[in-house]
Amino acid sequence: MHRFLISLPDTPLRRKSAIDKLQTHGLSFELVDGIQAQLWRPESLPVNRDWNHSPLVGEVGCYLAHLHALQRIVDYQLPWACILEDDFCLLADPDVGLCEIESTLPHDFHYIHLQREDGRNPRFRITESCGIYERIHETPYGSTGYIITRPLAEYILRHHRCVDMPIDCLYAKLASRGTFYATAKPLIGIEPGLGSTIQVAQAGYATSS
Repeated sequence: MHRFLISLPDTPLRRKSAIDKLQTHGLSFELVDGIQAQLWRPESLPVNRDWNHSPLVGEVGCYLAHLHALQRIVDYQLPWACILEDDFCLLADPDVGLCEIESTLPHDFHYIHLQREDGRNPRFRITESCGIYERIHETPYGSTGYIITRPLAEYILRHHRCVDMPIDCLYAKLASRGTFYATAKPLIGIEPGLGSTIQVAQAGYATSS
């Protein structure tokens, strides 16, 4: 399975940490450079000016970086791929690891959430247990690790290139349009001590040009 690692070029500690974890486990991957949205002119950012809060520059950059990863899935004509952010960590004792997960994927999935559920999305719920997977209503917030199919990537690129919510909120919203799963035991957590590249990036960014 193809894996894409999203990482800002100017965060060497985060990038090295993520690469070391993947290489230690013999996992192949392809880097997708993060987007430094704070370097763009505000009026050039593809942001919906009706967004109901002033987005952080980091939220916009994160969204656009995920779009770049989705575009590679489409360009390479992959059936699906795993997308990781560079602050991920691999959790102990999962039902199935990233090395062997591809052979276990449900035949009808569009999206599989790999990250621990942290309670931030009150609308998230499990609708059905399916062995090592669970069918879900909405998704937990967080986009540190997930598997997505090309049809869903194509849909997002056609209809959601303009940023009007954080990327994890978009996946929660789109869960009603497809078959979404989470692993019963999370594979992915967030590495402590690396800091956030979203929250520190110019809070209160104004959407008006």
